[in-house]
Amino acid sequence: MTDVREDILARLVVVVGTIPGLRSSHRNNVDITEEMLPAAIVFDGDETTVAGNDGSRPSNRPLLVEMTPEIVIAEQSGEVGSDLTTLRRELIKRVLLDTELNARTGSNGKISYVSCQTDVGWMRSLHGALRAQFMFKYTLKPDDL
Repeated sequence: MTDVREDILARLVVVVGTIPGLRSSHRNNVDITEEMLPAAIVFDGDETTVAGNDGSRPSNRPLLVEMTPEIVIAEQSGEVGSDLTTLRRELIKRVLLDTELNARTGSNGKISYVSCQTDVGWMRSLHGALRAQFMFKYTLKPDDL
């Protein structure tokens, strides 16, 4: 049994955890304390079928799907703006160039960088976060689930 979606998400947490300067990396965790910062959180995101999958073939046929997980990197420092820029650069490089992630998308799949939004605010000190989204295109094989 192979769930490509789960394999990609699990590997994504490992890849994100290699970003220099992060104290922690998590999956779907919204309980991040100040001591864990800077931290990265991988959220599972949506999965949709790619157009052109319809037809009269059996319902268990392989389908091309696109998953769009979201990665949040939260930071707290006096230089939060430039820190987020550095973290964003490292995130994009690591995700797009990871050979294991690319292998898991298969021969007709791909990984794309979709977007990044940032948010900066003040509490006891300056803090900020970036929210980056990637698109993973891969084959979903119902018989393998």
